[in-house]
Amino acid sequence: MYRRRKKIFVLLLIIPFILCGCWDQVLVEKTGFMTIVGIETAAQGNLKLTYAMPVVDSDVTTAKGEIFDTEANLTRIARDNVNRRSGKNMLAGKIQIVLFSQELAGQGRIFDINSIFERDPSDAILAWVVVVEGSPRSLMHQAEENFTDKPRPSIYINALLERSVSTASTNETRIFSYDLISMAPGIDNIVPLIKINEKSIEVKGSALFSNKKMVGTINAQDNGLLMSMMKTLKHKKYTYNASIPTETGENNSEKQSSAIQLNQNSKKVKISIQKNKPVVDIYLDFSGYADEYKWDNLNDEKEIKKLNEHVQQQLQQDCQKLIGYMQKIGSDPIGIGDMIRGKNNSYFKSVDWHTAYKESTIKAHVKFNLVEYGDIQ
Repeated sequence: MYRRRKKIFVLLLIIPFILCGCWDQVLVEKTGFMTIVGIETAAQGNLKLTYAMPVVDSDVTTAKGEIFDTEANLTRIARDNVNRRSGKNMLAGKIQIVLFSQELAGQGRIFDINSIFERDPSDAILAWVVVVEGSPRSLMHQAEENFTDKPRPSIYINALLERSVSTASTNETRIFSYDLISMAPGIDNIVPLIKINEKSIEVKGSALFSNKKMVGTINAQDNGLLMSMMKTLKHKKYTYNASIPTETGENNSEKQSSAIQLNQNSKKVKISIQKNKPVVDIYLDFSGYADEYKWDNLNDEKEIKKLNEHVQQQLQQDCQKLIGYMQKIGSDPIGIGDMIRGKNNSYFKSVDWHTAYKESTIKAHVKFNLVEYGDIQ
């Protein structure tokens, strides 16, 4: 009997704590959730920062976002400045996208700016890192004011980036992954590159980095080839535009190209050190089908073989050209240096990798097999 009363007494003590509800509630109407941050250079080494915040409204069709512009030498100070101007408490935990200008990226300042996201646990380290061709501030204002036929800029840009990643047009780079690669000595970052047009925002391709600084750009098609050398294109809907040699009497541009839906079967990288220089062979195995091609007898084995050879040769040339460009600017997003560091650590420690990378012999070996070419005969 005594034990039973004791259990009931303990239960009565616990119940009030279970039913007391939340004591750290956040009132939506008194809170502003930052969704996009734009960062670019300002005078005297300061930063121009632009914050976008959706306005909560019962009529979602007419509700607009609110944008705050400020300048400061630190992002934390800029956020405090905005808090003193806003009628709501600004929270950074819902930031989806951080837009950096090309100039700032070229100065190598992204890594240091990202430190606030890594240090403050209330910040979003899963936000996209994106480079803007032009001014992030201008892009954010134009998107908010002019794009009345599109969703809120944060939703629109986020969906645009996800679709572009699914087609290998750009690379998925988040704050945490950008910072991890920035601290690795044998690999460089690759970041989505976007640009605003009159009525839309376009994913141009990717920005390439070397030693934390942006040093070049590649277009969407080259980005797909780079993805194949970095990792396989499995689960990606990558369309390759292959140049086809012209024949007598063909003048139209569509007759000189073929849209090939590529699927990557495998990737293999072999590395050796010869005469104190890295020799790298990248083997890529693709298959695909002709999604668009000039009217011809693709049921003819000779025609299929000819197209197969043209596509394979073009893939080989484009991959080699891309490798040459990356070596020229000193960007190693494939992580060849990281592979050498793991397999030939003594050599890696004895050289400045980005100098050795430019002098390395890197060759792409491409195999392609056309497996489908349509049902029309």
